[in-house]
Amino acid sequence: MNEHEAMTAARIKEWLVEVIARRLNIPARDIPTDEPVTRLGIDSTEAVVISGELQVWLGRRIPPTVVWDHPTIDALAEHLGE
Repeated sequence: MNEHEAMTAARIKEWLVEVIARRLNIPARDIPTDEPVTRLGIDSTEAVVISGELQVWLGRRIPPTVVWDHPTIDALAEHLGE
């Protein structure tokens, strides 16, 4: 990530969709962003891994429970984009 790139909720949402689609081996266009990621097949271990990847990508501390605290891609992106 370029340090000058604005981390908007829309950009974070796009990143999350790409990461989850890759993890689930399905097209990004098939990822609903308004459903809990657990319904998509993301388990607790994967959720912690994703939060760690988010932490690195965003360059700031992200709690490992953030995916559970904000269970949809929309909610998570909105929270992190604040």
